[in-house]
Amino acid sequence: MLDLDPSDRLLVVLPHPDDESLACAGLLQHALAAGAGVRLLFATDGDNNPWAQRASERSLWITARDRARFGAIRRGEVLAALAALGLPGKAARFLAFPDQGLTALLMRAATHLLDDLRCEVTDFRPTVLVSPSMLDRHPDHSALGVCIAFVLNEIDYAPRHLRFFVHDPGQRRWSPEATILGLTEAELSRKRAAIDCHRTQQFWRGTWLRGFADVGEAFFEAEPPALQTHHPVRTLRSAEDGWEVVLASRSRLRSFGPSTLLLAGETGDRRAIRLSVGLWPPFGSLTVSDLTSGLTLGTARLHGTTRRGRLVMPGDLLPAGSTLYAKVEHAFGFFDEAGWKKV
Repeated sequence: MLDLDPSDRLLVVLPHPDDESLACAGLLQHALAAGAGVRLLFATDGDNNPWAQRASERSLWITARDRARFGAIRRGEVLAALAALGLPGKAARFLAFPDQGLTALLMRAATHLLDDLRCEVTDFRPTVLVSPSMLDRHPDHSALGVCIAFVLNEIDYAPRHLRFFVHDPGQRRWSPEATILGLTEAELSRKRAAIDCHRTQQFWRGTWLRGFADVGEAFFEAEPPALQTHHPVRTLRSAEDGWEVVLASRSRLRSFGPSTLLLAGETGDRRAIRLSVGLWPPFGSLTVSDLTSGLTLGTARLHGTTRRGRLVMPGDLLPAGSTLYAKVEHAFGFFDEAGWKKV
């Protein structure tokens, strides 16, 4: 189901250096063998990874100059990994947006991020586009997934769209909705070699990284229904007193503390919607803010609690016919309870 031929053009959109080796080193080898065109687009340089940098450089203090140097090192690791897979360095393009900052750009409706992605897609015109799932628990991965969804809503054709998970092992391994690309032992060997090129990431995560070199790679034609069903934003629907958001949220080991409901979308005439509702205190009236303007737009009423409750927002905040994605973000922890869900 993932056969490619010389007429294909494969565009892989990646949040960080090393994602190419973990998620799709096998697919890249298949594309190369088929004679398909290949381009890899890295949204960030992975430069804001302080514990990996401290471990690899044995230095406690990290300055802005140190981070920039670390990003350059990680670009070099990508080029080495691509060489291990047989791909030329010119196949990679680096956009250099802020590592761990893609959610903030998404919520500010940063046109330079969306414009760059749109330009790359329309310039390369892929027949197959591969990107992270918007349900991935890493905030950069999920935000980039939403950005790609916006881009695909705007362009004048529809490439085949495959999604991958890096930070949700239960989905990465043999989900019933996944299309599995089987790898030969030779392909697995090259994938292991590519993973090992990311030396700066090996100290903390070496065993975990090498675990991606198993017997296949999983891709999704659509976002997995199970993760959408159990998403902390269960539904968003029109009600008599406004828009009703049904919440079923819970803390995780690496995602806990006071939470915020984020809504990102666009109206039918392509105006950006970027709303934030601080779900604290977990009862009563809550402030609705527009993150593009910094203005307070009104209040929402919480019935129940943020764990199990119903949030009612003023009806004029979400024009009918809008495209909208939702996420619950917790104040503490590196990963999210869940990624984004189209509501």
